[in-house]
Amino acid sequence: MAQPTNRSQFQEWCLRKLGKPVIEINVDQGQIDDRIDEALSYYQDYHFDGVEKSYVKYQVTNSSVTVADSIELDPDNDPHFKVGDAIKEVADADSGDTDGTASALIVAVDNTTGKKRLFFKKPTSGRFNVGNYVTSDTFMTKVGSTTTGSATEITAIHQGAYELEYIPLNDGIIGVTNVFNPESNVSLGSGIFSAKYQFVLHNLHDMLGGPLQNFYMSMAHLQLLEEMLVGAVPLRFNRHQNHVKLDMDWSSLSVGAYIVLEVYAITDPAVYQDIWKDRFLQNYATAKIKYQWGSNLTKFNGMTLPGNVQFNGEQILNDAREEIQRLEEEMVNSYSLPASDMIG
Repeated sequence: MAQPTNRSQFQEWCLRKLGKPVIEINVDQGQIDDRIDEALSYYQDYHFDGVEKSYVKYQVTNSSVTVADSIELDPDNDPHFKVGDAIKEVADADSGDTDGTASALIVAVDNTTGKKRLFFKKPTSGRFNVGNYVTSDTFMTKVGSTTTGSATEITAIHQGAYELEYIPLNDGIIGVTNVFNPESNVSLGSGIFSAKYQFVLHNLHDMLGGPLQNFYMSMAHLQLLEEMLVGAVPLRFNRHQNHVKLDMDWSSLSVGAYIVLEVYAITDPAVYQDIWKDRFLQNYATAKIKYQWGSNLTKFNGMTLPGNVQFNGEQILNDAREEIQRLEEEMVNSYSLPASDMIG
């Protein structure tokens, strides 16, 4: 029979290797699924074909609040929030807020929806909450107080990059190795003003007719200067949290800028079906199912069936344990990427 190309065919391939249909494999369907998932997880964690280096881009976005329709404060003045206004949280007993400390600058206003949406960077202190009231410094100047009518209620909170201060990732990312900050570019610059462009422009004839060691060493030196003067952005990543934290000043980033992450993503068998043909995965999943089979049969040790036949689950269990140990040693010696050196 042809090699498996999906999960159900892969399961049948493993069971046939264990003796199906000649021998009844005493394993429940749920147990088979668990052991295949366990084998896939091990394969993706350690096998060099289980992951691929990739790059993820994340666009810096504003945080925003949606506010109730603005109230007519003065018929002779425009009562709406404007870009550049400083919105401030208003202490209001009805909303349960008593401090009124959060403050932020409006950078964009969306009037396309039924209720106004105000975009801002992270508040300088405190935070906005649904049900609180906000007012603008412009309004306070016109009205002269924060009495009823000078504030509008927050109806929704939409957290952006400035508020979150981390980059959300999907479940398929198991490692983050580097971050490329687009606004930290001392050595390369941009366009014709980049150091690389200017170097090539002034040394083109020498480069065409001679070795490239000087160019390579010059670019490496500029990169070293950038790392010394600017420094790399520290990052923290835990695959169970599904986000990467960057220890940096998020307020220094421009809205719409992209942050690029160098990551390791799993090769999903639902997308890349050729994974089911991998020889190691087939053998390892079969050994895992065999281990489950032996574990199920150990409770029948010593029981005699008609025809004087006895179960020997302990032997199946021990054989599977040895196979799993051998395969995991083979993974370390033959299929895993070498450990990276850490200096410092």
